[in-house]
Amino acid sequence: MTDPMREGLRTQAATLAAAARALNMKGGPAAARAPFALAFLSDAARGPDPMLVARALPGGAALVLRDYNEPRRAARARALASVCAARGSLLLVGGDAALAAAVGAAGVHLRSDQLAHAPARAGLLLTASCHSAEELERAAAIGADLAFLGPVFPTRSHPGAEGLGAGRFRALAEAAPLPVLALGGVDETNARLLAGPNVAGFGAIGAFTVKAAGE
Repeated sequence: MTDPMREGLRTQAATLAAAARALNMKGGPAAARAPFALAFLSDAARGPDPMLVARALPGGAALVLRDYNEPRRAARARALASVCAARGSLLLVGGDAALAAAVGAAGVHLRSDQLAHAPARAGLLLTASCHSAEELERAAAIGADLAFLGPVFPTRSHPGAEGLGAGRFRALAEAAPLPVLALGGVDETNARLLAGPNVAGFGAIGAFTVKAAGE
């Protein structure tokens, strides 16, 4: 990545972090207990390189390593853990508490189809992807610290999905038994539409993409 693009990614990450903090500040006491307000979720098909994002994330933000079929996932997790530790950000490993513990990550992240049982996670944060009130209840029941709720807006991660919309998202978040981060098509331009009780911030993928000049 060229220096202008690297600086562009850092600027974009800072902009997204400011928008996420603004949501968190309006979310009330439950939102204030959330371990972070902004997260980047890796997506090999359409997102930027997680290592580049890790080097750009401001302190206190989180990086969720998904890419479940990555052949060198353990090595990638170990390298990301080192960068995140140096920058004061948090690494969460998707679906693998043992790997998260082995590399010194801050936590483990579960897909919505993994909410039947809590993983053995001594000392690790636990987050979960949810799409409904029922899944939010399941996440809370297994002790999750935070839920990602979405998709809120139309997004390439869920082609053809209508999305919850801002109003439905706010209603689900307010009734949720744990802090909620918005996910799905959220960026610095529309995050303000989601402000409400228990909304702790947002996660993003495409919003971290920085185009080269002239594109």
